[in-house]
Amino acid sequence: RFLAQYARLSLASLPHIALAMSSTLRTSQSGALRRSWIGIWALAAALAWACSTRWSAPTFTPQVMPQHPRRTSTAGPQRRSPGAPTAPWARSATVVESVANPVRTVAESISDFYKAYPQPPVLPMYRSFLIDFLTQIHLVSVDSRFKYDAVFALGVKEYYSGLMGTYDKIVGSGQSEKIWKALIASLGMDSDKVTADAEAVTAFAKSTSPAQILKEVEDGSTSEVGQAFGSIGAGLYSMPFSVGLFKVMELSGVEVSKANVEEWAKALKVSTARVTGDLETYKLNKKKLQNAEEMIREVEIREKKKLAERLEAKAKALAEKAAKKAAPAEAAADAEKPAA
Repeated sequence: RFLAQYARLSLASLPHIALAMSSTLRTSQSGALRRSWIGIWALAAALAWACSTRWSAPTFTPQVMPQHPRRTSTAGPQRRSPGAPTAPWARSATVVESVANPVRTVAESISDFYKAYPQPPVLPMYRSFLIDFLTQIHLVSVDSRFKYDAVFALGVKEYYSGLMGTYDKIVGSGQSEKIWKALIASLGMDSDKVTADAEAVTAFAKSTSPAQILKEVEDGSTSEVGQAFGSIGAGLYSMPFSVGLFKVMELSGVEVSKANVEEWAKALKVSTARVTGDLETYKLNKKKLQNAEEMIREVEIREKKKLAERLEAKAKALAEKAAKKAAPAEAAADAEKPAA
């Protein structure tokens, strides 16, 4: 900027410089000196012209940064111009939202359960086990490989009975049956049918020997229970099937041991590792339930003992109060008696 201003001043003063140099040249006697002054004047003029063109005052133009689409944290839809390009993630979201999902979610099943059984609330000690059980059955039932049968029904019923067997003892009313109906309905099943199928398998296992059951499985019996056993290996195998199998073995008089379970698993064409793993889980859960029932019995005994102590203390206090009220009356009666 300084050089540009200097150049403009130099150009403005060029006429004066030229006049002074011309007078100097006229008075100069030496030709060499005249030529040197001409060169100096030409150099000064060239320098002034260069400064005025190259080092002119710069003009700054503010830069406008390009605007890029970015995600925002707002939940509502964002307005945009009709011709604006659509972001790739917006297109993906639109495609996903436009596809209907026919598979129910776990959250929907849990919500339906609480709608069917709003009150009274499930006790906290049982709530976590109950929701976990509901989640397991839901994930099995929505699988495309799942096929419902009577053995599955027995396993579900037996698992629930073991889980909620002591519930009515605590709450003092028949709430477990209401919870059962709400649970099965939230899974899209008929509670009456599940109960009836479980009872049918129970009656079959009690009246049939283990050898006959295995024979029907191998020969492919046409009965409903036989078909249920025969189709276990073809569909999705899950924990309720294992529980139903263990209950059938128990009802038919077979010890539910690892060796016997492996033998039955081979006959049913089911993975022995899967069945033995479910057996360990089944025994562990039964042990937990037994411990819970024992704890409940101990609590009941303590509560009954405390109640008896409170009743005894109350009776004693009433007796003392009655004795205090009777003492003045007895004293007055003694005073009214004539002296002997």
